[in-house]
Amino acid sequence: MSNPVDPNIVLEELCESATSRTKNALRVLHSVLEQQSKSSTLDFSIATVGKLSKEQGGPSTQTIRNRTGKHFQHLIDVWASYAGTTRKKPLSVRQKQILNCNDQHILDSIDDPVIRAVVGSLIAERNKFRDQLNVLKANADIVIDRTKPVEASYILNADKLTPLELQALEAAISEQFFDEMQWLVMPTGQVKDKDGLEIYKRGYVNAVRKLIGE
Repeated sequence: MSNPVDPNIVLEELCESATSRTKNALRVLHSVLEQQSKSSTLDFSIATVGKLSKEQGGPSTQTIRNRTGKHFQHLIDVWASYAGTTRKKPLSVRQKQILNCNDQHILDSIDDPVIRAVVGSLIAERNKFRDQLNVLKANADIVIDRTKPVEASYILNADKLTPLELQALEAAISEQFFDEMQWLVMPTGQVKDKDGLEIYKRGYVNAVRKLIGE
């Protein structure tokens, strides 16, 4: 993973071929983004940045989103990466609380201690990988070397699971369990609750089914 690009360098590059009006807009936006990089929320979403920019005489949210606003979007991406995040709007405190409550609700609703332990482990792994993915999205500069064979450090398959673990996974994605929780499984493997909130990401159920050989 390479070091993030200095936003000041990118700003000067963008200004080189820009009109005077666009240069001014870029510099206002640059100032707003610098302020955001020092804030606690690190909110680099176009909606938020555009609102702050417009208040200071810079490009508005719609201007940034337009096809002609690619240079503005690029500058936002650079600043977001420099701050270690992305353009995606961060979760609010309330949203984080809901997610945590949903996770705890899932665990509290499982009576079998073995299944509860397995599901708890899956939730912890999901959270860890989600955090790692967000960091990678913010700073990724990946080069795939096709000259060398790929060696898998491990292969996860059903043969490595005990019968008890297999039963736990089967129960975790069973129709009976989803009916009891009032959850809906989407064709993509995504799981949503009765209010439409995402419980598991797309591919979750499909991946578990492949793992246990269903």
